[in-house]
Formats: sequence, C-alpha cells, structure tokens
Amino acid sequence: MYGLRIQHEEGASSQGKADVLPGSKTVPLKSVGVDVTIKGFVANVQSTLTYENQKEAAVETVFVFPIDDQSAVYQFEADIDGRHIVAECQDKEQARETYKDALKTGHTAMLLSESDTSGDVFECKLGNLPPHGAATLTFSYVTELTTDSEGMVTFTLPTVLNPRYTPPGFEMSPPSSDAIHYTDIQYQMRFVTKVEGQHLIKAIVPKMDMLKVDFAEDKKSANVTLDDATKFKFDHDLSLTLEYEDVFQPTVILEKGQNSKEGFLKSDVVMMDFLPDLRSVPELTEAEFVFVIDCSGSMEGDRIAKAKETVLLLLKSLPVGCFFNVVAFGSSFKWWFTSSKKYKEKSLKEALKLQKGLDANLGGTELLLNFLFQPLHSTTCRQVFLLTDGGVFNTNQVITLAKKNADNTRIFTFGIGDGASTSLVRNVAKVTNGLATFVTDKEKLQNKVMTVLNHAMQQPVTNLNLEWNLPPSCTAINIPQQAPVVFKGQKVITYALINGVENLTEDTQCSVVLKGDIGKENSIDYTLNFDLMTVVKSADSFPVHRLAAKTQIKDFETAGNYMIHDTCLCNIRY
Repeated sequence: MYGLRIQHEEGASSQGKADVLPGSKTVPLKSVGVDVTIKGFVANVQSTLTYENQKEAAVETVFVFPIDDQSAVYQFEADIDGRHIVAECQDKEQARETYKDALKTGHTAMLLSESDTSGDVFECKLGNLPPHGAATLTFSYVTELTTDSEGMVTFTLPTVLNPRYTPPGFEMSPPSSDAIHYTDIQYQMRFVTKVEGQHLIKAIVPKMDMLKVDFAEDKKSANVTLDDATKFKFDHDLSLTLEYEDVFQPTVILEKGQNSKEGFLKSDVVMMDFLPDLRSVPELTEAEFVFVIDCSGSMEGDRIAKAKETVLLLLKSLPVGCFFNVVAFGSSFKWWFTSSKKYKEKSLKEALKLQKGLDANLGGTELLLNFLFQPLHSTTCRQVFLLTDGGVFNTNQVITLAKKNADNTRIFTFGIGDGASTSLVRNVAKVTNGLATFVTDKEKLQNKVMTVLNHAMQQPVTNLNLEWNLPPSCTAINIPQQAPVVFKGQKVITYALINGVENLTEDTQCSVVLKGDIGKENSIDYTLNFDLMTVVKSADSFPVHRLAAKTQIKDFETAGNYMIHDTCLCNIRY
C-alpha cells in the first residue's frame, strides 16, 4: 500500500502554504512497517510510518496510498516528542477545519481521510512537524480475504497507486500532481505476516521471490517476511495465496459485544462463510455477451496484451447460438459490429481479425459508458465483461451509472494489472449482480477467464434472502440486508447482528436458510445449521464487528447512491 505519492511542504505553519518541492530528496518519511495477522478469512493490518524532519523549518507531508475498497480502517495514533495521541472521528469538513486551525496556531496535526471520489484511496497528512522533530504514525484496518472457486485464499497488500484520469467536465479536482513519486525517495520497508488459527495450512505461496515463509511444525501457523526490504520496488502489490485444509467447510464466528463500548460494538455479531449447493441452477438458454475493452493510454504494454489475451479466450469459448459484440473505449469508443451478431464460425473469424488490432491508443479512460446500456439485441439477459485497470478519478460516478442500468445487465469486471482500482472493479460488479476478478501483471489468465465465463452463463438467482431459525430469546438483523449474489463454486460471506445470546440456556441450535428464485418457476433453498455455543469465538479487537460495519456502510451507499465516507474520517492534533 506504499507505492504512492508523497508531497512535501516547508514552513507551512508560519508563512502559509509553501511551494511544493518537486524532486526533492529530503522528504521526512524514513521507514514503513507493516504487520499483518491472518485468521481464517480475515486479515488485520497495522501500518507504521516514521518521519524525521531534518530541516530548519516546520514541514507538512501528504502521504497518499491505496487500500482495498472492502477494508475497514478503525485506528489512527501518533507518537510525537514522547506524547502518545489517539485520533477521534469527525465530520470530514469539520476535521479539515480542525486540521487547518491547528496549523495556523503552530500545533502539529495529523489527518487521515478517505478520498472524496473513490473508496480505495486514503490521504494521510502530517502538518507542522517541528525542525529536527520526529513522529510515528500508526493506522490499522481489517479486510476480508478472497477465495476463488478452486479454494485458494488470497491476501493482497496494495503497494501501487497508478495515475488516474480525470475526464473533462468532472467537477472535483484530483489531488495535486506537484508531488514526489515514491520511486524518487528512499526509506526502509518492513513487512511481517502471521497466519494463525481456525484452519490447518496446506501451503502458502508468495507471489514474489522476496517473501520468505516459515511454518510451525503443526501447520496451524506460519510467518511470512520480506527477505530483503532494500530490494523491494513499489511497482507491484505484495500478495500471498493460502491453501487451507478445509477451505470449503462452513464457518460461523460469533464475536461478542461489550457493554462498555458504544453503538455497534455493544451488539453481538456473527460472521458466516459457506458454499451453497447451486447444482440445480441451470445455464442461460439465450444471452448476449458484450466485451468492453479499456484501450486507454494507461493500458499500454503488458496490460493491453493481457486484455487481448482475455478477449481471445472469451471469443473462443462462447456458447454456440448466443449473440455477442465488442467495444473498445478510451476518450472515445468504437463498436466492432453495428449490432450484436449471432455466434457462429463466420462472425467468430471477423472478431478474431479485429482482436489482433486492439491497442492502447484511445486516449484517456472515460468510463461513463452511457452508450453501453442502449438496447443492442433483444434478449433475456445481457452479460458484460469489462476489462480495465480502473484508472479513473470519477469512480463513484461510474458506479452510480452502472447501478441505474442494472435491470437487465450483469457486469463481470476484470481489474487488469497491479494497482487496478478495487473500488471501481468490485463495486461496478456488485451493483449489477456480477463478479469482480483481479489479474496481476504476472498472473496467468486462462483459469480465471473460464471460471468467470461459466458464472456468466449461469442463470441469475434473484430475490435472495437469508431467513433465520433462532431460539425464542434471539433475533437477527442481516448485514447486508439483502444476501449477496451467488454463483456456483463461490463462497458466500455475510454477517448478522444477533440479540439475546446472553439469555440462552439449553436451546442453542440455530439455522440460516438462503433462499432465491431462478426464473419464474424454480428456486434454491440452502440451509446452514450450527450451535451458537460451539461456534468459533473471535478476538478482542472486534475484527468481525468492523467488517460488518463496513459492509453495512457500503450497502447503504450502493442502495442510496450517496457516499457515507463523505461524513467521517480520523483527525488528530495536539
């Protein structure tokens, strides 16, 4: 998460905003430490930034970094000149004013905030760091791990923040580009991951040679470290793939609330992950497949080559008799066919000729693809495959547009390359009942592409809901309110607030039933049984509460087309 932009300003306290020093080697960031604890399908990440100001004047440093969109940031602390300070959450505008007021009065201040336009970019400000002063900033977050259809569990620490295109007419300005790129500075990097508890570990596969894995003898825990931090280049994400012994076995985690806490943390929360039996769900008998290919300049090189390879695999694997079309886009767009064509030998040959000519030559990434949702072919269901690096600044506008046009369209997104926007790729798929897939720069495509195509040919399961059977003293509130979309071979992770657990005596058996409709006549009905007294108990740091709260916030945002992250962030001063 540290392949990022750092901006450095001198004398900000007494003389107002100073000139940025482009290309300077004196940025006061000296070291970055990342400590990760993975338990089952949840990771807790603690990041520590150490600054030293060797200047004769106070400085302000702005640290912009990527974070996975589904992560829940919950703690921000600082140690400055022997004082330990814990952040408080404030309304975003109020916090910004608090920060500015602190700088004007000569105080040192810190501000951690989510981007106004995308949920996967954060900004950390340290203002008025005194001459020859030092500061250590620590922030923590929790995140869900992803599990693919083969049972491989992946943890990714984003380290790449690619430039993002701002389309003409977009109202909000992007962050200042007068900044020092991460490749121009030198600082120490430490990365330590501990995997423990809940599952026996069959294997841990680092996606880079510099990560060293040490297993415990019982295979219940392992440590992963960055072997030589001085050689690490911030041009790719840090990623681990874990293989658990019993990955597809249902897991229920009960995390108890505490009466001493406020709000959400008072309640008991359950986290459930399970693999529903969807063998009865039929394939689509009629469908239109539309491949939307990002051919903007940011896709140049390996990424456009990967996109071309993906299109080739998809074109050769479509079901006979379907309809298909392809559109290349950047700052303009071009349909391959004036209307979707029936998939047969002649149309496939035409498409394969056009596929060879795909190139990253269409300018900037303008993803407000209004043209995509115009009627192209009258079918029961349109399946859209969007291949992009997500390099846009107006992420939330794109998500809102996709949601408004999701009635008869599912979008399956492919995030191409390290640094692909998790906010755009995950949420465009989510609001259209599709599926998000990420393909790194060095990753093989074939298995992932074929898995997604198989999911796209599955008939949609609609009106999904979770029904609870609980002891008389208990009630449950689902988070999110509507069950997430399901596909064959894909695990489902969901949460619930449980009330009345403290009143349980002998009757502790529970079940939750996943129900949904397949077309007008068929349905699914999957039951998960468990005992509330024998489920796994979670840690005291409330990781399940925090993930459930983040899920609830994202659910509110996508349901109401507004962004709750506009209202809160962490602010700290002394």
